[in-house]
Amino acid sequence: MGHADGTVQGRCSHVTSEMRRRLMHGLTEQWESSLAARREMSTRSPVVVLDALLQERA
Repeated sequence: MGHADGTVQGRCSHVTSEMRRRLMHGLTEQWESSLAARREMSTRSPVVVLDALLQERA
């Protein structure tokens, strides 16, 4: 991380279970809202994976 003092790296690289949970929750909310916004534009997609995700939310 570029710091000579190892305590800075220790604090910055320590990830707790709660931090992971909050990160996953936030990313999941963004993902779901992005899919909802995309579905408002069109309920179908020529991209097979995206089309399946859009159809699951029908």
